[in-house]
Amino acid sequence: NITPSHFGSSGINAEYGKTKLRSWFPKPFEGSCSMAFKWPAEWRDPDAMSYFISNFATSNIRPARKLSFWSNLICKVCQYRKTPFVTVSELKRCLAWRGMPPLCLEGVLDDMESKHTVLKLHKLTETWSRWGFDLLAYPVTSIWRKIANCDTEQTFVVVSVLEECRYNVFQDVHQNDIHLFQVEEWNAVVEKYLSPRNIVEFNNYLVFLGDIILHGDPVSLVKVRTKCQKKVDPFSQVDLAIGKAQATKDILVNQIKSFDSKIDECTTQAKAANNKYQALGYLRRRKMYQKSLVKWEGILSNTESLLIQLQDSQHHKTVISTLKTGADALQQNKVSLKELDDIMDQLDDFKNYEEELNSAFTSDSSNVSLDESLALELEKLLEDEEPPAKKQNRNSVNPSEKSVVSEVIDLTEDASEENTAQEIRDIELMLQECPEPPSAAEINSSILDFENTEHPIDSEMIPQNIKAKLSPELRRKPGRKLVGHLAE
Repeated sequence: NITPSHFGSSGINAEYGKTKLRSWFPKPFEGSCSMAFKWPAEWRDPDAMSYFISNFATSNIRPARKLSFWSNLICKVCQYRKTPFVTVSELKRCLAWRGMPPLCLEGVLDDMESKHTVLKLHKLTETWSRWGFDLLAYPVTSIWRKIANCDTEQTFVVVSVLEECRYNVFQDVHQNDIHLFQVEEWNAVVEKYLSPRNIVEFNNYLVFLGDIILHGDPVSLVKVRTKCQKKVDPFSQVDLAIGKAQATKDILVNQIKSFDSKIDECTTQAKAANNKYQALGYLRRRKMYQKSLVKWEGILSNTESLLIQLQDSQHHKTVISTLKTGADALQQNKVSLKELDDIMDQLDDFKNYEEELNSAFTSDSSNVSLDESLALELEKLLEDEEPPAKKQNRNSVNPSEKSVVSEVIDLTEDASEENTAQEIRDIELMLQECPEPPSAAEINSSILDFENTEHPIDSEMIPQNIKAKLSPELRRKPGRKLVGHLAE
């Protein structure tokens, strides 16, 4: 509800009131981003913001809601600005709501520091020796700052934003497979993900971690670790030679561009000359520039050839080192032939042992006798259940059937002398199942009738009981070929 009239209606006070009102609204952030920064929903609610910008009631009691609100907002603001390194005054200016900075900002930063979400800049690269020296020198340095009145403002580092920037930079570097940069090229890569004013602190942090190594004072070369390395190797003579050749190449390229522009300028001036003598002077100058251009192009070609040879030698060194490491590993894992033969013999012995073990588990000596006893018991049960008439018919076999059985047994070439009564009984049971088994006389008469028959047999010549046993193919065969089938 405050207007410029509250500061006076005229003169300097009115201008001061307009300036003061403009300063109460959030200023645009430094840096650029593809999308505008989105303030949280509470930023438009005066009641909520009056609670958030207020200070903590006591230093011991800090509401989690307020801590979470400001912690998330600080991380988002630093990510938007691409500045992981910030001071308290910068945060107060960026996070001011209607010109009022958050009064609880120091407490929020203390809480974030205890959770290692932010760190003080001197602790980012702090070692044990540096910590001990700072601890011993603290009384002297604090007194000197008070006397000299040169108390510097503390810089904080938002760890999540810093690590995200580091990850993006190395993804870009490893994707292009370049590990040696001129300092200008390296800064151009870093500026994609980081504000230019934080490059020095960022490089110091990477040097502390061993991700990069700097050369020269001022810095001229930057060497980056490879993807498979944990820490970067120090500069070698080949690296320094490559860096110098690359710098020379850049100088030559700029020189050639300068000569090209001068040649074009002389050509334009010769065309626009007022008289012949001026035009000839411009053309002579162009000829001189063209000769120099040819000379510098030759030097550039030689420099590029040297640069390629140096890079190839570096790749060869890497390949040789890899091959040597692989050969050493193979030598350590080498197995002698005698050792291999002993292992194979042991495997064969174990295989034979397993086969014997499996045969011992699967063998059962009582199976044969058990099957025979069960078969006899089943036969007795069947005999007891059969009616007397069927039992008498089964025991009384026709003489013709007996003769057929004996002839079948005698005609079997593979029949051994161990034919028992059980086998004869099985054949007799098979013959009983036939509806009308043919007699021996019928089979003999059929053989005599068909023995000399050359043409296909007439179906009427075959007895009905034999015809039922023949297939259609056998019925059409000549008599001499059918004799063997009839005998069978």
